[in-house]
Amino acid sequence: MISAKRKAFIFLTIAFLLAILTGWFINSQVSEAKELMGQSVKVAVAKKDVSAYTEITPDMIDWLSIPKSSAVSSFLTSEKEMEEHLFIVNMKKGDLITRNLIRSRVDIPEGYRIVWLNPTENVIMDQEIFVGDKVDIIASYKSDNEGKIETKRIMNNIDVIQSESVQLEDKNQTGMAIKVSLTIQQAEQLIHMQNTADQIRVLRVNQLESNNNEIDSENNNEEVPVQEEPVNQEIKENKEVKEKTEVKEKTEVKDNPPAKPANNEKENPAKKPAKEEKKQEKDDKK
Repeated sequence: MISAKRKAFIFLTIAFLLAILTGWFINSQVSEAKELMGQSVKVAVAKKDVSAYTEITPDMIDWLSIPKSSAVSSFLTSEKEMEEHLFIVNMKKGDLITRNLIRSRVDIPEGYRIVWLNPTENVIMDQEIFVGDKVDIIASYKSDNEGKIETKRIMNNIDVIQSESVQLEDKNQTGMAIKVSLTIQQAEQLIHMQNTADQIRVLRVNQLESNNNEIDSENNNEEVPVQEEPVNQEIKENKEVKEKTEVKEKTEVKDNPPAKPANNEKENPAKKPAKEEKKQEKDDKK
């Protein structure tokens, strides 16, 4: 009898503890759900109808509060994410603005064009490339009718203005696609190579090295005075002093020319006896 009561007491105690534990677990889950439902986040929506390729301004944006659990990573939650961007589709009032509905605005200089370089069978990018990088483009193509393949760097130090990850065709992999800023002639050449070249390789440039090379070339172009050796410099100074003294003597001679002899003193007195001897000889002959 006593053992049966003891077993019943132990069973009831365990059941009571399990009930308390279950109630605590359910209560914690309910409170977490309430917190999630209670937390909200503001996402961007169109405040009015906007046509495609219109630059986004603050008066076009309104903010809608939605539960945090319903938020998606593609939703825009701050104005900075939309600065210098434009819509690529027509927007109606109340439409949610997502990342794939806008793109950055690019200021294209006069005479330049933007060319899309996406990874394909003949376009290979050896490294990940991001906005602000510079790239070299190397192409392998047939240079003549005989089918001789030539590999050559066709462009260097090209600015990358946009980059994004894209899905590769017929592969479960992603690749990096870029947009580059080119002159019209370069754009024609690159598009032609994209359609005809056997392979195009896009190589990222080491900008630190290129900047150092530019600085070195600028320094080499500057004239550096050559320091003369002390001996040569002393000889040069002596020559200069000698030349100055010679010039000074010449100027003094010009300023003070030697006095000319008088007309009656032009004849040399040593010649006078010779004339008298000749005169005496003539008199003797007579």
